Amino acid sequence: MTAAPGPPGPTDAELVAGVLAADRDAFASVYDRYGAKLYDFAYSMLRHPEDAADAVADSFVIVAERLSQLRDPDRLRPWLYAIVRSECLRKIRARKRVAHGGEEQLIQMADDAPTPDQEAEHAAMVKIVWDAAAGLADRDRALLDLHLRQGLEGAELGEAMGVTASNAYVMLNRLRGQVDRSLGALLIARLGRDDCADLDAVLADWDGGFSPLVRKRVSRHIDDCEVCSKRRKKIVSPWMLLASVPVFTAPLALRDRVVTDTQLVAYTLPDGQPISGASDLTPRRGPKATIVTAAAAIVIAVTGATALLWPSDNNDASPSADPIASASPSASSNPSPSDSATSTAAPGSITLSTTSITLGRSNVSSSVALTNAGGLPVEYRMTSTSGWLSATPTTGTIDAGKSSRIVIHADRSKVDEGDSTGSIVISWAAGRAAVKVTLDDEHGPIVGRPSTAANPSCSVPVRANVSDESGLRSVTLRWSGPSGSGSTGMSLSGSHWAGEMGPFSVGGHVTMRVVATDTRGNRTTGPSVRISVDPCPG
Repeated sequence: MTAAPGPPGPTDAELVAGVLAADRDAFASVYDRYGAKLYDFAYSMLRHPEDAADAVADSFVIVAERLSQLRDPDRLRPWLYAIVRSECLRKIRARKRVAHGGEEQLIQMADDAPTPDQEAEHAAMVKIVWDAAAGLADRDRALLDLHLRQGLEGAELGEAMGVTASNAYVMLNRLRGQVDRSLGALLIARLGRDDCADLDAVLADWDGGFSPLVRKRVSRHIDDCEVCSKRRKKIVSPWMLLASVPVFTAPLALRDRVVTDTQLVAYTLPDGQPISGASDLTPRRGPKATIVTAAAAIVIAVTGATALLWPSDNNDASPSADPIASASPSASSNPSPSDSATSTAAPGSITLSTTSITLGRSNVSSSVALTNAGGLPVEYRMTSTSGWLSATPTTGTIDAGKSSRIVIHADRSKVDEGDSTGSIVISWAAGRAAVKVTLDDEHGPIVGRPSTAANPSCSVPVRANVSDESGLRSVTLRWSGPSGSGSTGMSLSGSHWAGEMGPFSVGGHVTMRVVATDTRGNRTTGPSVRISVDPCPG
């Protein structure tokens, strides 16, 4: 995830100083650096383009009025997200429900030459998970987007959420388990009924909604069903699908609305020195700013009184915490010169938190931290050496001394049984590094529905399609009915496997299924089929 959007240029602290000096170009640069990402975040929460644009525009008005309260100008980025998040929550509470704009079309991320069927299935899964995520609590939905799609983590994520970094870490871990389990169950419910008759029976009266009761039923079924649990391991993680929702582009008119219409106030330090920080500031009156300065003075004067009235998120772990008020000025803050000698800074250079990842037999993703150990921002690009291995984001920029986290994903449906090895290569102007990824994948046999001839009676011939890339060790037909339970081995007959049930002395409904084991010891229980059998004559 990109830790710091925007190309190399003035630091955030320098932009803050410019805005405080009523430099409209600096204010425009703040929007150009963060506006598009803030709009994307607002859209993910509000799901409505006009509301998202209003939230961003209103947030930049607040930025212009309250920028002097920012304790550390280098923390501009999380502070902006905190303001936008607060505005979005205010709008959500005002309309009493989460809006779903039906006009947006979700576009899946590019894949390595996917087939049309793969594209259609991925698009369907993205839309399912995106729609289901709208049912999460407002706080959880904001947390997901800030981390997965906006790239915030650690202290920045905590500041944007109005909690400590450690609380944000705990919230994120809890939410990841909830998303992968509950939304994973939704994917199986929507996409797996054709492969599992038992699941189809569980969802016989399902209306398509995803209530807690349905989620629990499907989750319990997946835990006990070999077919569904195997499919759950092979589908893309809901966590990854949420990360792959495309960026929603901010309307061009929003920039003009923010940059042109927002009033700026000039500030100076109490001793009249030029501005180089964001604390201990007083307004500097001038012919172009007299009226605006007077209005802003009223806003600043009542800031302490209005802090208690600022909308807070009912779902937050710290309900009383105002993410904007937490950035109030500190009397002990000492401004430092912002003119850094960037010409002498070392070029950007990336170090990795690890160069080797083992996914084992079931994991499909892991993450790696990239840290810029140089003195200048560094742009990177990622490539994969294997078609089954990918990483997001594929490109990004990391500021000096900052870190960014990438997520590496393995598509297990594209690997052969046994050990597989691939690499993700990270390249930048001054060098390159690689992360080696290994996994051990086991594919159980593919078992189809067993079938019989019409009007079966007495001893019933059964056949089924069974296949496995490593070869089959055994194929067994099992059944249960009024005459009791039984099983028999099946043998290959042409292109299918054949066996015989019975004889049945008592007629009635019989449930049958096929169990197959491959040469590597992987076993699959196929879908069950219920048929009506006539008893043997006499």
